Amino acid sequence: MEKRIEVLLEATQSWLHPDNHYLMDAVDRTIQEGYFSFEDVQFAIDAIQKSIDREAVQAWAGETGVDGENSHNARKTQNQNVLCLHAGNLPLVGFQDAFSTLLSGSRYTGKISRKDPYLLPTFLNEVKKTALWTGVNVQWAHRLDDFEGMQNDAVIFAGSESSVPCVKQAIRKWNLAGDDCRYLIRTAHFSIAFLDRKEERVIDELVEGIFRYGGKGCRSVALVVSTYSLDEIKSELREAVYSFWLENPQHCCPPPGLKQQYAYNEAVERPQLWLEHFLVQEGGLEFDRNFVCYWVQGNEETVTEIAEQYERELQSVYISHPGVDIQGLENQTESLAEAQQPAISWKPDGVDTLAWLVNL
Repeated sequence: MEKRIEVLLEATQSWLHPDNHYLMDAVDRTIQEGYFSFEDVQFAIDAIQKSIDREAVQAWAGETGVDGENSHNARKTQNQNVLCLHAGNLPLVGFQDAFSTLLSGSRYTGKISRKDPYLLPTFLNEVKKTALWTGVNVQWAHRLDDFEGMQNDAVIFAGSESSVPCVKQAIRKWNLAGDDCRYLIRTAHFSIAFLDRKEERVIDELVEGIFRYGGKGCRSVALVVSTYSLDEIKSELREAVYSFWLENPQHCCPPPGLKQQYAYNEAVERPQLWLEHFLVQEGGLEFDRNFVCYWVQGNEETVTEIAEQYERELQSVYISHPGVDIQGLENQTESLAEAQQPAISWKPDGVDTLAWLVNL
């Protein structure tokens, strides 16, 4: 494990080095071909750079016990094949799955999303240059059928619950799962923020949590529970959003249906904040469209009630200061400041990916 940590840190540093022309070219192609904006790609890369250092990775390994009571399991992982089906809704969204698979000592196979085709392979190339990972220990492709007949002991992927049967059908079709194959499936798709302060810092953190990546991703805030009504905070929120967009223009435009939703809200006199490319509305929770954030006036108990109602879809609950205590959601509570910049060891859907791999 210590050797893997050392080599992975070196590979990551080489990958993130300003002189890495392969990464620079991948960023350029990603932007030129319209996959993501430069600002969002740079933010994703910076977030990874901030999250990875020796102390953080060693602490993660220590938490999973791979250097202690689970060390026997950790040795066994070197004989297992892991298939990662990477999503492409955000730039480099599959990085943690790839990193944790490599850190566990498993053989990594990655299906790279066609929505984010260039960025992650530049990291994998740096890993493949090392002495620990060569040949079939690290392999990837953009088509699932390229791996036909290569059976795996574990499969990791994220998507809606409705997509799970289709994914499993494709895995069976191409004979990619062994008899005892285990699945780690993530289906959460939004997060909640609790707002009980009007401080400028908190409003800026909230705006980052809502509007980064155009609101896409399971860590993005799709619902705000606040002690303030939307009308009470509308002017501060609008000013912060436009300041954010000056530095981070929204990459994708919403469909025409969003303006129809705005018109409907006007007709039923529902409080809302119309921002041309995004809609914040009070109540009317549906979570069936992009570019919408819902606002509910309430307290900590309101957060708990809504979280229980949408338990299967909820990723995280963000708070603006440590004094907030949301009963029953302690394991899902995170700092609002880290909404779009999670630690390398964060637990998607409450599962530690490294621990899951080691304990297969």
